[in-house]
Amino acid sequence: MRFGLSLRTPRHKYAWTAIAALVAITLLVPVFYSQGLSWFDAMVTTWCFVLSGLLMIWTAWQLLMRRGVTESLGRTLAMHTVTGLAFALLWTLLFGGLIYLIFMPIAERDGFHKGLIWQVVWGFMTYVGLAQVARTQTRLREQELAAAQAELVALRSQLNPHFLFNTLHALTQLIRDDPAGTRDALERFGDLMRYVLHAGNNATAEVTVEDELEFVEHYLALEQLRLGDRLGVYRHIDPETLELALPPLLLQPLVENAVRHGIAPRREGGAIRLTTQMAEERLLIEVADDGKGSETNAWRHSQGLGLKSVMRQLQAWYSTAAEFDVQTRPGEGFTVQISIPARVPRKVQR
Repeated sequence: MRFGLSLRTPRHKYAWTAIAALVAITLLVPVFYSQGLSWFDAMVTTWCFVLSGLLMIWTAWQLLMRRGVTESLGRTLAMHTVTGLAFALLWTLLFGGLIYLIFMPIAERDGFHKGLIWQVVWGFMTYVGLAQVARTQTRLREQELAAAQAELVALRSQLNPHFLFNTLHALTQLIRDDPAGTRDALERFGDLMRYVLHAGNNATAEVTVEDELEFVEHYLALEQLRLGDRLGVYRHIDPETLELALPPLLLQPLVENAVRHGIAPRREGGAIRLTTQMAEERLLIEVADDGKGSETNAWRHSQGLGLKSVMRQLQAWYSTAAEFDVQTRPGEGFTVQISIPARVPRKVQR
């Protein structure tokens, strides 16, 4: 049985684009027909106009969203004036070029070249509206990012004591069961704490997959000192993923959940499988165990922090660009799969 949560944007935005194009075609065909064109010529002209417009608007939108918001009013006006004129001229050239290539008789009409002048005016007005929408969207995105950063700080303050308490409990058991292994365990514990404290002080800085896996290895080594042969670990790590970005402390709650709920309660123990790979410019991560599994949706009602903290981090870091799925069944283990955009860290913490 498969159930989960997808945080990615649904594809209905493409449907809205198609609807907008159809509406534009419906409105523009009569306009061009009223200018003396036949219905066929009006349809050809409209399609050239809409296709060139969609291409130019998509390109301008990508550039506007990358630029962000410029606080200087004079600089903003100057930048948008130049860019708006360039947008209008390029759209006009593209539209006119399509007409020349596809249907020369339309381009040879007396009114066609005069109409291109109005096309420049229309293109500039379109850019102005597009720039205003992009500015509003950027402001909203910045506000969401600020809220997400506050959420991350709150999450770290909650997760760090939780992790510290569980690790100290494991060390307490280890001192009783294996005094000789305590020194190595304390050294690993020190490395763990340095990583956790660093992540807590830099709640919005990304780390690499390699950093996070090294942290998880220290945690698993502590658990293996306690559980011995009852805990097996299998790794399938794509080397190409090691330098990609992750939120700090994203994997540890998943691994801890697998150990404490999937492996430790079983007398015969079990194994954990860690997998990272690339697929279509996305980073795919899987943490799986062969433990007792879970009833359908039971994990959603758990009072623990593990899966919930991961879901909240994905939402805060990636908004709708992340996927989080759980596959489980009683007696058949527990698997968590994460898919996020593949990119290098904006700021690597080592």
